[in-house]
Amino acid sequence: MTDDTPISHIVHLVRSFEDDATAPREIQFGRRLRPSALAVLWVLLVAGTLSTSLLVVFLWTSDSPGWWFNLIFTLLPAFFMAGCGMALTESRRLSRREAQLAERWHATRNHARPSAGRVIDRTVSLMEHGSVSSFTLTLTLTVDIEETSRIRARWYRSNPENADATLLQTQIPAIGSKARVWSVGAPNDNEPLIVEALDPSTVIP
Repeated sequence: MTDDTPISHIVHLVRSFEDDATAPREIQFGRRLRPSALAVLWVLLVAGTLSTSLLVVFLWTSDSPGWWFNLIFTLLPAFFMAGCGMALTESRRLSRREAQLAERWHATRNHARPSAGRVIDRTVSLMEHGSVSSFTLTLTLTVDIEETSRIRARWYRSNPENADATLLQTQIPAIGSKARVWSVGAPNDNEPLIVEALDPSTVIP
């Protein structure tokens, strides 16, 4: 199933809801490659592409089992290099978009207002050892006791504020649990939005 969660909608796990709460100071996106790391990877990709091109030329100009063999070992590295290039391009695009959203939140957070929300669905991505890599919540928003809309938001383990936290599945907000949604104006996919959801492991029965 395609994940249609807007990049601008982020989940913050909290221990409690404060009565006199103010909007979160920062929006907690996941960690991405820094520009310097991306530059190094691009250099390696270009070097690898040039080296592969020389090998392909040698493959087609020397004896081989046949044209089909040459074609296979031309297409495989070509697809791999193209995939790496697309991944690096997308990572850079998302980094820029997140930086814009972070600046937007910093500039407008004083105008953000909370809305009541309730979790109606969730999806979870796990790491190899079973801890949570990320999860997505689907919520309904309620204004004046009337359901107004549904939104989706994501929590990132790799966010620097989470310090690569080891999150157990029991700490993911349960379906039916309450949440607080911060936004400036009506929620939409293009503006930053923060969902504060309770960590169930910290709730005292």
